[in-house]
Amino acid sequence: MLSTPETRTVKLYRSPELPGQWIGNDSEGALVRWPDEPGGWAKRTPYTGGKRQLEEVEPALARGTRWPGAGRAPRPRDPAGMRSDTQIGLRATKQERAKWERAAEVHEQSLTTWARDELNTAADRTLEGSAVPRSKNKP
Repeated sequence: MLSTPETRTVKLYRSPELPGQWIGNDSEGALVRWPDEPGGWAKRTPYTGGKRQLEEVEPALARGTRWPGAGRAPRPRDPAGMRSDTQIGLRATKQERAKWERAAEVHEQSLTTWARDELNTAADRTLEGSAVPRSKNKP
């Protein structure tokens, strides 16, 4: 957890009244809210609601929003538990990404986990098929 010079612990909350928003302490200890989206911390505003209905949650849940209390995301691990050393990016249309996100939700996975699993399955299928001997007429 992130602490201020006065050793205040920074906490993260969510509220049923503000779906899609995080509520947490800034470095001065004030409560602010921001969208649960990449870089959402840049759109933070003061939180003026009551504190009783807030549910404290794990600060790591806000990773990716750039909230300083969330820490850094761990490197992804393969099924054997080995950490990934590289990262790739894919360009996708909004429609493709929306479809992929829906598929990931159906499997109750993050988009990254779902995509990695699907790509590994497709690669295994392809590589298993490449073990079949080719005819001499085909390159």
